[in-house]
Amino acid sequence: MSLTVQPKITQWPPSQVDPGELHHLEGHQPSVANLARDHGLDVGAPVSLRSTNNLVAWLRPSPVVAKVSRDSDASSRELQLATFLAAVGAPVVPPIEIGLAQPVGMAGQWVTFWHYVADEGTATAASIAAALAALHAGLAKATDHSTFPPCWNRLKTAANLLDDPELPGSLTASDRALLRRALDDGIAALTSLSDPPQVLHGSPHRFNILAVEGEAVFIDLETVELGPLEWDLAHLDEEVVALCPADLDRDLLERCLIAISAATSTWCWQGIDRGPDSDWVCRRLVGLVSQAADGRDL
Repeated sequence: MSLTVQPKITQWPPSQVDPGELHHLEGHQPSVANLARDHGLDVGAPVSLRSTNNLVAWLRPSPVVAKVSRDSDASSRELQLATFLAAVGAPVVPPIEIGLAQPVGMAGQWVTFWHYVADEGTATAASIAAALAALHAGLAKATDHSTFPPCWNRLKTAANLLDDPELPGSLTASDRALLRRALDDGIAALTSLSDPPQVLHGSPHRFNILAVEGEAVFIDLETVELGPLEWDLAHLDEEVVALCPADLDRDLLERCLIAISAATSTWCWQGIDRGPDSDWVCRRLVGLVSQAADGRDL
């Protein structure tokens, strides 16, 4: 089955909508909540579920979640992939039809709609390991891999960001150099692999996993990419990794873990003004990278 993206995009409402209103699900200006109501959904007080790279909100009391993104291609690709995976029985939360071609364009932002699934808490290591294997099996059924980027592209993006003069001065030159070495080491490890890559979730950390009726279910498929199994496992706890195949490359796993931490730290420094604890989090991440890198003499 080909997953070449052929987006069906709806523009709503007219282009004069204030982009600032797109961060509010209620108000006098047209909004995601109003769009949902116009298409038959019962929406009272939307509940914000996440506001990081995307705005995600439950359109309560309807069993529908709205996801607002700045990237129409990523939204289209995620919709198509989630529909495919749900059809082959993979453990993912599927999109939902509301009578509009999706993603829906709203003044430069793109809205998709998803089934609301109540998270029951932290999924067990065993359920995550089983779900990840099932997800990888579903992803392997996608015959066209041309739409998926290699996982090291994100490391290269983070490395390029370290050259940005707009990064805060509190990121010292020595820490900047440390992050670059960690990223370069991860890129070198990944690009030198001889085995063909597999299709991965790309970012299957705990925030992208829901516990539903005792089973783990994945969300946020816009990071799906190509790489080794160790890349996905580097996002998970050791107790999950321990339940995975015994022939893992532990050295590669460790290098992926350090590189992912370095990339996360770099993006944290880019968004250091997002909250009162951002500075502490950024410094903590650099410390973790430094601690892990010491054992590898980076």
